[in-house]
Amino acid sequence: MTLERRQFLTASLALGAATAAPGLLAGNTTPSRYPDATWQVIDKQFEKYMLFNTPLERQWTGGLWLEGPAWNAVGRYAVFSDIPRALQMRWDEATGEVSVLRRHVGHSNGHTFDDRGRLIACEHSPARVVRYEWDGSLSVLADQYNGKPLNAPNDVVALKSGGVIFTDPGYGAHVDYEGKRRTLELETAVYYWQDGLKEPRVLTTELYKPNGIALGPDGSQLYITDTAPSHHPDQPATITRFNLQDGGQSLSEPERLVESSQTGYDGLTCDVEGNLWVGTSGGEGTDGVSVFSVDGTLIGRVLLPEICANVCFTGENRNRLLMTASQSIYTLYTATQGA
Repeated sequence: MTLERRQFLTASLALGAATAAPGLLAGNTTPSRYPDATWQVIDKQFEKYMLFNTPLERQWTGGLWLEGPAWNAVGRYAVFSDIPRALQMRWDEATGEVSVLRRHVGHSNGHTFDDRGRLIACEHSPARVVRYEWDGSLSVLADQYNGKPLNAPNDVVALKSGGVIFTDPGYGAHVDYEGKRRTLELETAVYYWQDGLKEPRVLTTELYKPNGIALGPDGSQLYITDTAPSHHPDQPATITRFNLQDGGQSLSEPERLVESSQTGYDGLTCDVEGNLWVGTSGGEGTDGVSVFSVDGTLIGRVLLPEICANVCFTGENRNRLLMTASQSIYTLYTATQGA
């Protein structure tokens, strides 16, 4: 059976519209009642960060385990990882399109842009921290300590001084899925690196599985999640705040803000008021993003239908939360801004 002329024209027009405006198909197509049920208020102070008339938008799906979002304000795009497929992905805010930025990237995980706009990535296999230079070349910043290979760098922040701090818990070395299975030769640690160093410097080894990392609003404090229960069932998941000393080359006064034996905390980011927005796992009703006040009080959640591994603020006003959640990426406008 063939289509009649009118049916054919209607189908062609619909296909043409979809092709011309792919971004329109990227977000939600199912309407939601305002306020969106994604918001969960636990403490009334969370209400000031909510927007009544904004929906949770699923921008894209099709990943295996998505991680490591980083926002490029000049290009209006975010980089994120599909770790098992060893892909760097790119979400374009202006069009809503998602595309492959780079393939075969060593199962890269966390990303950041440094003070000069260069992309820095933590790779699992080979285990290293790399930087993409302006001419497109690749520089290896760190791949060993004391002559031994790093475990599997996980997440990274860039300092105004030009240095970087990264976590090295070793998840990419545990199974042949997010890297290459091998025995860890180093303690799990948090490291500092800057141009001119032959190898990174250990900042702390006190965390069992140092994972997500974020700077506070003024850059003087550092937040690190510890996903200890994955390999140390007798230890809780925690979020610890450190003071940065010596331009980020040392840490002091560790303060455990959050701990839980029921919930997992992964990647995190900080808003301008010092609240923490943390990728969370724990089952239905918990999966998504947990929001903690400066003193570590849980004030609210952004509930998702998937585990959320990491988050960052995006957009011209840095008020749009981008969440890498298992197989999908989601966005949600908020009434705050990223630090």
